[in-house]
Order: sequence, then C-alpha cells, then structure tokens
Amino acid sequence: MGTESFRLFFVLIIVLLYSALADYYYHHHVNANRQRIILNGLFTHSQYPSIHFAVEQVNSQLLSQINLEFYLNETKGFIHCDVGTSVKTFFDMINQSSLPLSVLFTDACQNVLSYISDTATYFRLPVISFTDIDLSLSAKDRYPYFYHIVPSDHAHNLVRKQLLQYFNWTRFGLIYQHGSKYTLVSLI
Repeated sequence: MGTESFRLFFVLIIVLLYSALADYYYHHHVNANRQRIILNGLFTHSQYPSIHFAVEQVNSQLLSQINLEFYLNETKGFIHCDVGTSVKTFFDMINQSSLPLSVLFTDACQNVLSYISDTATYFRLPVISFTDIDLSLSAKDRYPYFYHIVPSDHAHNLVRKQLLQYFNWTRFGLIYQHGSKYTLVSLI
C-alpha cells in the first residue's frame, strides 16, 4: 500500500506540473479557447488505476477551464525495461493521427529512457519521467526535452553530508545500485 501511495503522490505532482506547463503553452502558442489537454503515458498497465484516479481528482478539484484526458499506451505482454517494445509503442503513439501527442509521461528504465528521449528530441516532444535516472540523461544539450521529477543520486549528496554532520556520525554504510542496465525489474 505504501508503494501505491508513493506512486500516486508522484503522479499527482506530474499532472500538476504538466497543467502548469500546459497553461503557459496554451496562453502563448495555441488558441486559448481549447478546453482539452491530452496526456499520453507509456506505462505498464498496473500504473493505470493510480493515474486515472489522479486525473479524476485534478479535473474535479483543481482545473475549471481545462479537462485533462489520459491515454495509456501499452502493448500486451509489455515488459517494463524492454527497449524494442517500448520504442515500438512510442513510434505507434507518434504515428497515431487521431490523438495529438503533446507530452509523454513514463516510468521506463534508464536504458529505455535514453532511446525515447533521443527520439523525442527530433519531434520536440517533452518526456517527463518519475523514475531514478543516471546523470547521463541530465545532459540538456543531448536531451533538451527530457524532464525528471525524482532527483538523481548526485543531487542527494549534499543532504547525505548534512545528515552525517547533524548526527556527528563518523562511521556509516551506504548501499546503492550502480546503474540499472541489464537488470530485470520486477513487474509485481
């Protein structure tokens, strides 16, 4: 239950962030009379209930002039860290003419994110992720349209240092994962 609440919290943050970005975009680039914002997501199906709940809450309580709509894009047998399936689904989203693709939310692994973000650059499509990422994806010259909600491990170093100093600890242990490439993520 704690993991679901954590995911819901980040989904709400993402939706709120997107609504602020969309408000700016619509007022400066698109006819202000449009009432509909379409959110596209590349997630496993297990994430959909949390996302659907978050969108319903935002529509009913926060946005009076804009209606958010979320479209989940997945294939049967979708594997969370499978580059081929994820990129194919992403291209299917781009080629689908019935829905405008304005932003992509995803919780894909770092190796999948690098391919999707590379491709999204050519389409000038913002990609927003709430998974932990490698510092290589923070290079704005290579990934100018990639945004992440969760700070990288590097950004936590100052907080770790302050925590050690606050408690006056001289010995400590730190357990971390060195990269997510070639690891299988549990789908449970």
